[in-house]
Amino acid sequence: MKKTLIGPILTVIVLLLIGGMFVYFYMSLNRLEKQLTAINTAISEDSGKITAIVNFFNSNANAQTNKK
Repeated sequence: MKKTLIGPILTVIVLLLIGGMFVYFYMSLNRLEKQLTAINTAISEDSGKITAIVNFFNSNANAQTNKK
């Protein structure tokens, strides 16, 4: 009987496909993590700006109320 290489070749192909899927998911998660970090940074900066604007309006409203 002749030995065939079909079994080991298919095993290697399946292992490479599984490894490729793991690499793809790792890269996708890494990219999403970078996007989430950028979004969190933008949200915190915008929140700080909004807080400064609200504080400005509140201080002006309090100053006008105290003048009367």
